[in-house]
Amino acid sequence: MPRAFSESERERIRAKLVSVGKRLINKMGIRLLVVDDIAKEAGISKGSFYSFYPSREDFILSIFESWEKEYRGALLREFSEGGGTIRERLERFFLGAFGILEREPGLANFGMLDIQLIIERLPPERIAAHQAADNKVLEESFGRWVAEGILPYDILPAFRGLVSAIFSIALHREDFPVGSYQETVKLIAEALAMRIASGSGGEGGDNDGQS
Repeated sequence: MPRAFSESERERIRAKLVSVGKRLINKMGIRLLVVDDIAKEAGISKGSFYSFYPSREDFILSIFESWEKEYRGALLREFSEGGGTIRERLERFFLGAFGILEREPGLANFGMLDIQLIIERLPPERIAAHQAADNKVLEESFGRWVAEGILPYDILPAFRGLVSAIFSIALHREDFPVGSYQETVKLIAEALAMRIASGSGGEGGDNDGQS
């Protein structure tokens, strides 16, 4: 049987597992990720690994959630606390969202087939919990931005979908003509920022969205 760990040991080992997982996924992608390698690098047995994560797929989703929490939190803070007009802040927000996959090659190598396989192999309640957590964070942030006049209420449903749309576009960056991706996403970010800011009344250079 895997040895029992104290609560402090579990926290330390879980953090180590996540760190190792991110590094290995960035290095080789998820298809070559092997539980034995993860456990060995984290200094635990394979049996102990499964006392932290019920499956390889659950571990991969947990890595994705860690990346998501880190970068989404940074983007939301930058938008809420950063300087400039609403339009400028929105443009930085969208460009930052596109740039996440460039900073984490492991995320960039997630194919739609990989994502679908992970979803199919996880219990429905695990996927539902992941989606509920995502929705809660976005609803709280976007709802606050509507209340502060940063986002127009009528654009809120579409704005929620933009997060998924940006991720999908970034996943297919290799399909763009050579040398066109960066300019394309810059244009998309500028156009989205202009459209949303004009609806909120925050397009002008002097409106910083603060009440």
